[in-house]
Amino acid sequence: MKQYFFNIHISYQEFERVYRGTARSIIATDSNGMRIQIPALRFLPFLDRSGINGRFVLSTDSNNKFLSLQKV
Repeated sequence: MKQYFFNIHISYQEFERVYRGTARSIIATDSNGMRIQIPALRFLPFLDRSGINGRFVLSTDSNNKFLSLQKV
């Protein structure tokens, strides 16, 4: 299992692009400088009035398939 730690700050208005269909993924840079691409819909459980803010950990299997996304 691989883990990627990153911070993300996306306003509610910016995240609305997902609902309009103009955005499908979020690209973030982890704490080691690696760019990671995550399906935007994976962030829905973390969306509130201010948007999506905080530190997250993405866990993947050895083939980089999604396992989990958690706020830390």
